[in-house]
Amino acid sequence: MSYFSISNIASAKNLVLDDISFEDINGNDVRLSDLPGKIILVVNTASFCGFTKQYKGLQELTDKFSSEDLSIIAIPSNDFGRQEPGNNKEIKDFCEGTYGITFPIMSKQKVIGNNKHAFYKWIESNHGSKKLPRWNFHKYIINRDGELLHSISSRIAPSSSKFLDMIATSLK
Repeated sequence: MSYFSISNIASAKNLVLDDISFEDINGNDVRLSDLPGKIILVVNTASFCGFTKQYKGLQELTDKFSSEDLSIIAIPSNDFGRQEPGNNKEIKDFCEGTYGITFPIMSKQKVIGNNKHAFYKWIESNHGSKKLPRWNFHKYIINRDGELLHSISSRIAPSSSKFLDMIATSLK
């Protein structure tokens, strides 16, 4: 399994988004560079959160915009309120069984703290610690050039008109 390790570079400022990879919930390597020309929506998720119902809106976005080059990536995390205690199989079964999720779900990751995943190190080093998630279901929209367009609070639902406008504008 090839993971991008932040220790392999001189500093986090040199981290390039295309170099970042995840292990998906099935154990496969997923590289952001495999999504060239796509708008990427990255969301840290949890199965037992007050915002968990946002999975429904994320799946609706997938159904509506996947043909228009939108890729959603869910990153389960137990960092906030211990609201994702399950293992990868339990998370997968919950997401697929309860919400019919078809977009990629990554293996459970740290999104805050010293051991956070390289994606979140990229966010922090390039956009500041204020852009890091403060709770589950924080969303990031990355443009086709690998640049962060939006860092979106958990409180803004994927089905809201404000969020849908951000997606539509990003896809243009």
